This record gives sequence, C-alpha cells and structure tokens, in this order.
Amino acid sequence: MKKLLSSLVVSILIILNGNATELTIDECVRLARDNYPAVAQYGLLEKVKHLSLSNVAKAWLPQGGISAQATWQNEVAALPDVLTDILSQHGVSYPGLDKTQYRVGVDISQQIWDGGKVSASRKVVEAGSSIEKASVDLQLYDVEGRVEDIYFSMLLLYERLSQSDKTIALVDSTFRQVCSMYANGVAMKSDCDQIEAKLLALQQQRSRLTATLGSIRRIMEIFIGEPIGERSLVLPSEDIMDNDNDSHPQLRLFDKRIANLTAQESGIKASVMPTINAFASGYYGYPGYNMFKNMQSRDLSFNFMIGIKVSWNFGSLYTRRNSLNKLQLQRNQVEAERATFNFNNDIAMTESLGQISTLRDVMRNDERIVELRQSVVTAAQSQLLNGVIDATILLTKIIDVELAENDKAQHHIELVKAIYNFNHLRNK
Repeated sequence: MKKLLSSLVVSILIILNGNATELTIDECVRLARDNYPAVAQYGLLEKVKHLSLSNVAKAWLPQGGISAQATWQNEVAALPDVLTDILSQHGVSYPGLDKTQYRVGVDISQQIWDGGKVSASRKVVEAGSSIEKASVDLQLYDVEGRVEDIYFSMLLLYERLSQSDKTIALVDSTFRQVCSMYANGVAMKSDCDQIEAKLLALQQQRSRLTATLGSIRRIMEIFIGEPIGERSLVLPSEDIMDNDNDSHPQLRLFDKRIANLTAQESGIKASVMPTINAFASGYYGYPGYNMFKNMQSRDLSFNFMIGIKVSWNFGSLYTRRNSLNKLQLQRNQVEAERATFNFNNDIAMTESLGQISTLRDVMRNDERIVELRQSVVTAAQSQLLNGVIDATILLTKIIDVELAENDKAQHHIELVKAIYNFNHLRNK
C-alpha cells in the first residue's frame, strides 16, 4: 500500500512539473482575468444590487411615524353664546375648548396596491446592475485581447532569438574556418575582419531582441500576476472555432441597455397609476375626537381611526408621453450603436479572414524557400573553402537563410494570431 501511494505521489509530481514547464495562451488569459482589478467589481455589484432590491422590497412593509406636539391658538371651536347661556341656566357648564392643545400620536400605513411601482423599481435595479456587469465583461474582453497580442509577440521574439542563435552559430563557425584559412595563407585578413564585424552585429541584434523580450515578459507578468520563470510558451492550434450565437460582450451590453430602458418604461407607466393604502392613526392628548366632551372637560383621551385610502397623483400624466418618447429615442440610439458595431465588426472579421487566407497562401512556399537558401549556403561554404567566392558573398547567403527562417516562423505565428484575432472578434 505504501509503495502504491509513493508511486502515485511521484506520478502527480511528474505531471505537475511537466505542466509547470509550459505556459499556454488560455492559461495566460485565465490568469489575467482573475488578476485584473475590475474582477472585484462583480462581487461588489452583486452586493449593491442585493441591498437596492432589499430597499425596494421594504416599500411593502408597514410605514409609520410617531409625533408629539403642543400648540396654542388664538381661536378655538365654541358653542354660541345663546346656547351657552341656556345651558348655564340648566346648570350645565360648557367653557369651550382650551386654546392650549397637545398630543402624542402614531400614524401607520400599509400599502395594498401600488400600481406596479415596486415591481418597476425592482426591474430598474436589476437592469442597472446588469449594465454595470456587462461593462466589466467588456473591460475583461479588452484585457483578453491585449494578453493574446502580448503572448504572440513573445512567441515571435522567442522564435527570432532561436533563429538568431542558429545564424550566430553558423557565422561563428564560418569565422573560425576563415581564420584557419588565413593562418594557412589561403584567406585574407579582411575576410576575417568582415565576418567578425558581422558576428558582432548579430550579437548586438540578439541583445536588442533579448531586451525587448524582457520588457514584454514583464508586462505579461503584470497582467497574469505571477512570474513566468523558465516556462516555455506553446504555439496554439490553427483551428477556427465554430460560433453559433452572437456572444460578443459589446452586444450583451447593448441588450442590457435596451432592457434597462424597458424597465424605465414600466416605471413611467406605473407612475400614473393610483395607489391603495390601509391606514391607522391614533393619539393620546387633548382635544380628542369628541369635541363636545372636551369643551366641558380638559381630560386627556385616547383617539384612533382606521380606514382605506385611495390616492392618485395625476401630475405624471403631463410628462408621460414625452418621457416615453424620450425612452424610444434612446432605444433607437442604442440600436444605431449596435448596427454601427456590427458593421465595423463585420469589416474587421472580413479583413481577418482575408489575412488568414493570405498567410496560408504565403506559407505554402516558406518551407521550400528555406530549403533552397540552406542549399545555397552549403554550396557557398564549399566555394569559399576552394577560393571561388569571398566572405562577403557567403555572409549574404547566410543572412538570406536567417531571413527565410524568420519569415517562415513569423508567417506561422501571424497565421495563428490572425485566427485567434478572428475568434476573439466573435468572442469564441
């Protein structure tokens, strides 16, 4: 059992170490998305939406208030003097209401029907939150595109460095051969100097490529949030992925904006509807509802009433048509932006497909060109040893091989990049 566990652990470590030596473009995109600061907005937006919806739902809870007041007024309700005199003759005293009055009260209201206002407010909150999330999606989409561009730039630089090393090795080998020939009196000193100068120039060019690659690597490390280290990049496949639906984040943002306008339209329609509320109102103080009793007595009393209230604020009717027309114009504006985006995106996709087709055509002859250039170099090396040509001609042939190798690698990487760009335009 222990041997089995040990073997399993070793296998897992081998797999992990094997995966750790490679860094794919999909992994870079995933790490960049997770590391991008805007990702934190998803959780924050969800919390804000939850709180807003909670506040909207509280409109169905009983609403109320507590009040206390003490007043003095210059006139109060009183019985006519004639009636007061008649009552006084019968021994009944009605001094009237006191001008000083006070009360402590509670008012409670429960919404029964709101005409759809709460539902419309909920739709507006959800639509607004969806727009903000779609905006974050669009930011991350742009980040993905930038990371893919950086990845392919790194691939191209790695390939150019590899080709540069091969060329430097070939020139260095030629340099040693010519120096040996010079020592034997077969070649001239200028041949050695010329090849050495070219060798130094190639080494300088390699240093510049290394510095450029280092800068781009640091940018990629900032995006993915971790060092690349010794991991090697993997050239992606050349497959054009199928995409059956329009899932571009910009199109989703247009949809969310339309949904938000529809939610606002529901709010405008609900604003002109009447509302029905049940209410209860009560207070302890003086005077009470029984005014005639309080004309005779200054005692404090409990007083309350319950009922149903129907209210209709028809002021919104004045602006309803203009508000709805404004929303329709905004909806038309969004659709115009959508049409513009689709138009430009279709052009970009057509250009990308054209670039893919062109690169495929170009690549058909790359391999043959490299073979021919290498064959010419082999022949030129033999000719140099036999004194038929000088070092300048050989250097030219070697550089031709390097250029052909660079073109072949560049065309291949550009083809894969164009395919990824095409898939990115469709957000696949």
